[in-house]
Amino acid sequence: MESDGVEESFEGLVRVAVTAGARFGENMARLREQMARDSEARSLQESRELQARTAAERQAAVSELGNVQRGEWWDKARPEDIGRTYATAKAWEGQDPEAASARQRMENELRTRYGVDVNNHDADPAQVQALLARMEAERIEGLAAEERRKEAQERAEAESLLREGDQLDNAAERSAAAAAYEPDPAEREQAAAEAETLRDRATETRDESGQSYDSAERRSETAASLEGQGFAERSVEARKIADVSQGKPATEAVKQSRAVKARKGRSRVGSGKQATLDR
Repeated sequence: MESDGVEESFEGLVRVAVTAGARFGENMARLREQMARDSEARSLQESRELQARTAAERQAAVSELGNVQRGEWWDKARPEDIGRTYATAKAWEGQDPEAASARQRMENELRTRYGVDVNNHDADPAQVQALLARMEAERIEGLAAEERRKEAQERAEAESLLREGDQLDNAAERSAAAAAYEPDPAEREQAAAEAETLRDRATETRDESGQSYDSAERRSETAASLEGQGFAERSVEARKIADVSQGKPATEAVKQSRAVKARKGRSRVGSGKQATLDR
């Protein structure tokens, strides 16, 4: 059956998405290994925290990759869905057998459904770079959002500790006043000791509050830096998309940027698919 061009457009976007996904997944695997080495060199506590976070991320990845074993997922998957899921499989295949199995299943489906050989890198380089930039931007933006969330949490904790310190100071003042007017020497000594204990606790609580504020400020700076990196990646994406558009006739550029539906045929693409790499 001859293609009407729409199917070819869809398959071309799948090829771009898979090529970008493969590179992105490999980059993430290398980054994770580097982070593990760095954390081990810094502290045991940091290494344990990273291991726990990695285990949670791997569990989430395996859950996501279970989708590729279901035919209905493929019937509805858009190119960007396929690319990102393939990136996940590539990122974890060295650490989890289910990820490796998912990668093999995806490569088989890509060959039979779209005629895409992941080892044949003939996707448009500018489109691949644009999608890679988008994936990296989304990763960085996710990190920035997490830093902002933790910043807000630590600021709230700092404010709570500061209020607690004020309450302890007030309690210390009451105990000190009671000691000043207590006629019984034993009671007076006990009240004075209690006031001193409360003042010490207030000081410690304020110190903890200051540490939380400092940590929140560091997270704010980290988030701002990440947001700048994300903006830079978005700029790369925009430039690459412009390069792609300028290198094609206007009608073709419009077709590439617009959602198109793939007809059923050799690729067995479901009619609900969108041939677009846009989110």
